[in-house]
Amino acid sequence: MKSFGEKLRDARLNKGLKQAEVAEELGCAPTSLTNWENGKVNPSLDVLSKLCVVYGISPLSLLEREYEYGDLVSIAKKPVSERTYEEQIALNFSEPILDRLLAIEEHRKEAARVEAIAAFLRATDLLNRFGGAMNRAEIEAVKADYDALGGADADILFAYHALTADNKIAFLSMLSGLLSDSSNLQALNDKMETAQAFTLDRLMTQRRTIQER
Repeated sequence: MKSFGEKLRDARLNKGLKQAEVAEELGCAPTSLTNWENGKVNPSLDVLSKLCVVYGISPLSLLEREYEYGDLVSIAKKPVSERTYEEQIALNFSEPILDRLLAIEEHRKEAARVEAIAAFLRATDLLNRFGGAMNRAEIEAVKADYDALGGADADILFAYHALTADNKIAFLSMLSGLLSDSSNLQALNDKMETAQAFTLDRLMTQRRTIQER
């Protein structure tokens, strides 16, 4: 495996540049290039950044290995005096590494979200129950309530989400008024079976209507 200095030399040669030309660009002595490429000394990180601009490369391409997020965290915890030159480069020029890791993490989260939605649809048979007449936002809204309410019936939740904003307000106001009077609760309990049968019948009718469209 090539050393850091050898990679610097190769980068210069790939650009067809002489040491004197690079030294003039950087405002340093040609012997500095010789020392860097021979591995006698290392350029400061500021000079290295300028070198990489001249060569059109990333400082990370000069490292002996690829660094992951956990590596960067470990390096950051070390005192500066205990970090190797390569570790300091990885830390100082870590933005591309972090961008790549963030992209991977976002992809993982999106895949997990899609699988959670798919599992919800399989468990509730929601699309089949409503003829597939739901967009992504509607499905996610129903799922959010389904999860928050401990698996409440998806039919009821969908019916509620299908209401307009004004109708939702009216429905909730009516429900609040009913429940605020304890005398209504017994009457509601007495009529629960009839109400449940009526609701299911209406939902079945709505489902058939949607499926026939």
